[in-house]
Amino acid sequence: MRVLLLAEVSAERVIGGAERVLRQQALGLVAAGHQVDVLTRAADEAASAEAVVGGANEWRFPVSKRNEWRFVQSTVQGALRLFDRLTNKTSYDLAVIHQALTGLGPLYCRWSAAAEWIYVCHSLAHEEYLSRTAPAASWLPRMRQRINAWSRRGIEWLAMRRCHRIVVLSEFMRQRVLTTHGIAPERIVLIPGAADPSLFRPQGNRQEARRTLGLPEQGTILFTVRNLVPRMGLESLLDACALLGQAGERCLLVIGGEGPLRGRLETVIRQRQLEQRVRLAGFIPEEQLAAYYQAADLVLMPTAQLEGFGLVTVEALACGTPVVGTPVGAIPEVLNQIDPILVSTGVDSRSFADALGRVLTRIEEPVERERLSKKGRSLIERRYNWVQHCADLIRLGEKPVSERKAA
Repeated sequence: MRVLLLAEVSAERVIGGAERVLRQQALGLVAAGHQVDVLTRAADEAASAEAVVGGANEWRFPVSKRNEWRFVQSTVQGALRLFDRLTNKTSYDLAVIHQALTGLGPLYCRWSAAAEWIYVCHSLAHEEYLSRTAPAASWLPRMRQRINAWSRRGIEWLAMRRCHRIVVLSEFMRQRVLTTHGIAPERIVLIPGAADPSLFRPQGNRQEARRTLGLPEQGTILFTVRNLVPRMGLESLLDACALLGQAGERCLLVIGGEGPLRGRLETVIRQRQLEQRVRLAGFIPEEQLAAYYQAADLVLMPTAQLEGFGLVTVEALACGTPVVGTPVGAIPEVLNQIDPILVSTGVDSRSFADALGRVLTRIEEPVERERLSKKGRSLIERRYNWVQHCADLIRLGEKPVSERKAA
């Protein structure tokens, strides 16, 4: 098949979940023998117009960031012009839209240039926007935020309405799409998020991984990697660590990631006198991520709201490291298959501290630690891996035309 992935992020550099899903789909489809193009906007003026990512060609169009209207206009026009260039002599068998705005022009103006259109819903666009936007203090900025959220919701609805199928990464997101956009259930397909078991794998010597990363070889290491934004629940996580008492004094919490909340987290660490127990590691390159999972005793997912899937969860489990998470979004879908003890009863710091304390006690028993480790790894090998994810995606593209439906 000839496949086109349309996005607003790049598959070349992974800095978050959206980039990882895009990259793994591109690599997986190429490995399966398909010709893959990625159409995306350029991150900045210095970005090259094209790149090759693991055998996939990534094509980029420039956008104007002068104001919101020009950004939207230039994105739609730029994506359409580049799409026309790519389809000048041939069409695509499968077009997969990862972000609605980039796909909107080709989807509505060049419908016949792809045999199958699929929309991948990582999370609802307006909810994602609201979760990372601080509430406005006055009426004019509040109105602007509402219009922005409404526009994102509307653009996403238009993309979903036109596509043959909507792919969601979790049952949680299936329900959100049904409730929010009223899409017919038969048009929504669950293809779970995943990890690469060959990249994320158990490390026999945890101390060796710690030495490589400059972490203490003794004691308990807790690790999380998140965008430093409010919805990730990181302030509650710090409070939970303070509530652990003596058990917490034996732990070092390593928080990877960057974002606007970093200054606030540094303040909370000082206020709670956690300087010796918490380390802000900053951005963690993709090539070091597996080593951090392997070095940790537990990986934490303290999300307060909106977790469409949570790739960190399955990547850590692939490394044989148990995960403790909140009952938010898709987190319990995965962790309950291993042991319900891994899911806290709430998102507040007390509930998370209680869950963390219970699991820390449990993994002190080598047999129990091994059980959780093997069960998590087995789950990834059986269900949450990119080979299966891409195979499911390919099957959608190979459906007979008579089985395809558009709204």
